Amino acid sequence: MTKRSDILPPAAHSEPAPEKLAGLDGIAVKRLLQGAVLKGHDPEALLRKAGIDPSTYGNVDTSIDGRALSRLIQQIQLALDDAFIGFMAERCRLALDLERMLAYLHCETFGESIRVSIRFTQALSEDIGPQLIEDRAGAKHVCVYHTIEEVDRDIFVWFRFIWIFQFFSWLIGRPLRLRGVQIQGPRPVQPNGFDRFAVFGCPVRYDAPFDALFYDRSDLSTRLRHGTLADVEEYNASNPDWFATPTGRTTWRSKTEHALVDFQRSQNWSAPIEAVAERLCSRPRRLRRDLAREGESFQQIRTRLRGELAAAYLLVTDLPITEVGYRVGFSEPGSFSRNFAEWAGLTPTQYRDRYKPDGARQAAASMLLSERTGA
Repeated sequence: MTKRSDILPPAAHSEPAPEKLAGLDGIAVKRLLQGAVLKGHDPEALLRKAGIDPSTYGNVDTSIDGRALSRLIQQIQLALDDAFIGFMAERCRLALDLERMLAYLHCETFGESIRVSIRFTQALSEDIGPQLIEDRAGAKHVCVYHTIEEVDRDIFVWFRFIWIFQFFSWLIGRPLRLRGVQIQGPRPVQPNGFDRFAVFGCPVRYDAPFDALFYDRSDLSTRLRHGTLADVEEYNASNPDWFATPTGRTTWRSKTEHALVDFQRSQNWSAPIEAVAERLCSRPRRLRRDLAREGESFQQIRTRLRGELAAAYLLVTDLPITEVGYRVGFSEPGSFSRNFAEWAGLTPTQYRDRYKPDGARQAAASMLLSERTGA
């Protein structure tokens, strides 16, 4: 029998940082850049590209905030073409990391997405060996990181944990309710007093036997609020603050998409804006205005969702084109072909011939079809 002490770390709460402290100091910044430096990159040039004063590098009297940190990580990843910022013997190319993201973006719940992400990562590299151990209270996400000797493993673990917390909180539209965090390293102490673990808002255990995040059971069944690469690109471009508690704000586009998908699951392919607005506790005119502010229109979203499902059927199944049209609510084959060509820029036949051999597209289409239809 598993003891409770093996599941939940003891309550040693991380102290919140005073507001006057700016954030991660220059010593920690230097450690984050170790992988890039070992690969021959100029750390000061990377800092400039991230919009950070290069004198921050190694300077204990300077610091960066959470937005600067997210910019810096993106610059390191782009320069090295490595999601693991040069801390592993084998890099994780950004194209491969994109395929991993495509796999879990099309999941329905947080629990499913984290399981898919872990399975993908297990197959990706021997340097990382994550596990998800579930019990009645939630799940223990154990992370095994075999970093190279020349880098600071502790700063890498913190970077990966803060990314997991921030990104998956954004995916579900609210902060993850972490029951605890534990790390193998000692408690990091900065001269400016900044506590880099305070953002998690939960008990933190240092000098632990393994690195892990402890998820609450209520989060495992929480539906994802974002599901497209366009959403991810928008999130990254928003320059998220990695030191702030996630706000969970979702866009009107995302809310509208989820409402329309629910209607489509019940075979209502042309749900009117009035019905969607009512479900979102809004009004049609207001919903149109809110979507317009985000550069979207109700009709475009409805058409796109229908087209995405049709495309998934074309890639995953061998159904005749006419049958695919029926599956997404078109009674006339000609009408389906015209609408699909308008959406995809290709006829259904051309789309199938061009993209069916693409394994990555097929995998993503299979996940989407499973999410939207339960098949």
